[in-house]
Amino acid sequence: MPAPQIIAGACGYGVWPSNSLEGARACLAAPVDGIEVDVHLSADGHVVAHHDYRLAADASRLNGAFLDAAGPLLRDTSLAELQAYDLGRFRPGSRAARRHPGVTGLDGVAMPTLPHLLAALAAAPGPRRWLFVEIKTDPADYRQSADPVRLTDAVLRDLDAAGWADRAKIIAFDWSVLRDLKARRPQMLTAHLTVPAAMHDRIVRLEGGDSPWTDGCDERRFGGSEPRAVQAHGGREWSPHISDVTPGRVAEAKALGLAVGVWGVAAAAEIAAMTALGVDALTVSGPDWSA
Repeated sequence: MPAPQIIAGACGYGVWPSNSLEGARACLAAPVDGIEVDVHLSADGHVVAHHDYRLAADASRLNGAFLDAAGPLLRDTSLAELQAYDLGRFRPGSRAARRHPGVTGLDGVAMPTLPHLLAALAAAPGPRRWLFVEIKTDPADYRQSADPVRLTDAVLRDLDAAGWADRAKIIAFDWSVLRDLKARRPQMLTAHLTVPAAMHDRIVRLEGGDSPWTDGCDERRFGGSEPRAVQAHGGREWSPHISDVTPGRVAEAKALGLAVGVWGVAAAAEIAAMTALGVDALTVSGPDWSA
């Protein structure tokens, strides 16, 4: 059975500061097939790598001091302003620090742009690695995030400029992004991320009960089957959290002609278990890259 691709999630967020250039370079020195990044659009049109829509108080320092409250929305902030924050450490004793005890804290970690990360990929030794780009938009409230079309356009601009579009995969929880991309770039690789079942109670649903994330293809309309919903939406790959993966669901996705890319993988035993199920890609926090 072929081994799945091993992708360092958020540039190895279990080992290095999340979505950092420093983490990307360290992961690309390891035997991984590529890296994954979360992206937003700054107020002045730069694609930046970061997880949340705002800067987190417990992971952001300005002039050496942690923030007293959450920082500004990335969409409303210029690149220069965003890069003034140091994102290399968690506040000691914070919930974030307890959740990620294995992360190596660093000083002087600035928010990178997508071109910075693409340059790191180009400079990495060995074969050209993959880049999984998660478009971070919120269909429940686009006031929190960038306009999805503008952000996707900017991502494609940067990928094309670096000559990396053929080694990139666009992934998103907001399936409207993937619908728009398929219409414009049908050859582009994509994956449909799905919200973990444990978080379904947090979804702010549309009138009638559908999830806004699934762009009219809510799983409720397909007998509760996420793979069938992905297929109906025109998807190529179902990308669930590891907690939602079962042998039956993987087999169902494969029977529908879908690839399966699992995220939230953290340990060697999980890599082995997912490999045994025949999944195609694993987004791994680290450090068990080669297990």
